[in-house]
Amino acid sequence: MIWVTRDYVHIDRVASPWLIKRFVDKRAQFVFLPRDEIPDFVANTGAIPFDTAGTGVELDHHVCNGEKHCTFDAIVEKYELESDEALQRVRKLVRAADTGGINEEPLAWALELVAVGTPFLVDSDHEALETEFPVYDAVYTYFKQQIIREKYKDELEKIKTRPERHAFIKQKLNEPL
Repeated sequence: MIWVTRDYVHIDRVASPWLIKRFVDKRAQFVFLPRDEIPDFVANTGAIPFDTAGTGVELDHHVCNGEKHCTFDAIVEKYELESDEALQRVRKLVRAADTGGINEEPLAWALELVAVGTPFLVDSDHEALETEFPVYDAVYTYFKQQIIREKYKDELEKIKTRPERHAFIKQKLNEPL
């Protein structure tokens, strides 16, 4: 499927394609256009628009229970991805970084740093995705291992060496949580 959003990507327009590619549409193709060109592109191609800055599309910023939500939230909600606890933690981080809650979620600053610095290292929005996707993979894996450490705390305390603990966690990362 073709997905279209605004050009000059930042946090939500990197995190959302990462989410789409990893959990919704592994073969997704992304197009980045000026906001005013998106409606015609969608009409001519049938592409799925997201994060279009208030043009009335389904996958965009919205308010839920009085709280600002970003496009990442809209995608999680539409595609019913709420059961993945690690993804929920990524979601909270992305929302904080993208909707002004960065000071309430200290780890969100890391996403802001990457989002601001990367465009100066690359020549296109596609290259920005390619560069930043591993960051989101790492953040997601960080939260997964955090959940494993919480869930298997007693077993991990019995393991004596760091390499053995690492191997245990790595094995669990490949299992459903």
